[in-house]
Amino acid sequence: MILVNGETMDVSGVTIASLLATLEIETRGVAVARNGEIVRRGEWADVTLVVGDRIEIVAAAAGG
Repeated sequence: MILVNGETMDVSGVTIASLLATLEIETRGVAVARNGEIVRRGEWADVTLVVGDRIEIVAAAAGG
């Protein structure tokens, strides 16, 4: 179990990249934090999620 934007999900052993793909999140303009630390986009495919991780996914929004 991990928390994604405050909601519990029953996934572990997947990468950040595969989580975003599973959630069908467009990665352009997106930032991801794991346990309060920003994860660089180039590391998303290498960071494997484990039970208890807290993931925050934030998308930039245009506007004025």
